[in-house]
Amino acid sequence: MSKKKLTLSVSEDLLEEVKLLAHREGKSVSSIVEEYFEYLVLTKWIDALASELDLGKLEPTTEGEIPKSRPVGMDAAKVVREIRDSRVGGSQHE
Repeated sequence: MSKKKLTLSVSEDLLEEVKLLAHREGKSVSSIVEEYFEYLVLTKWIDALASELDLGKLEPTTEGEIPKSRPVGMDAAKVVREIRDSRVGGSQHE
């Protein structure tokens, strides 16, 4: 797939923060922007498909969309740690 150059204008402070984030993650600012654009397009595609199939709105995508009345379950981070620790044969995070 070919690439096309794009010129963006963003606040200087935001750009500095994004550059730091990109550096920490070993990415370029261009790759972060491209990933976000892909996310936007995919989200719209999924919403359109869900609507066409009469599935309604799918899983919440932002914290604000999660109903306050939803049941509270297990601590996901703890469960993942336990599974990972059991695979390596230890319980390092207890």
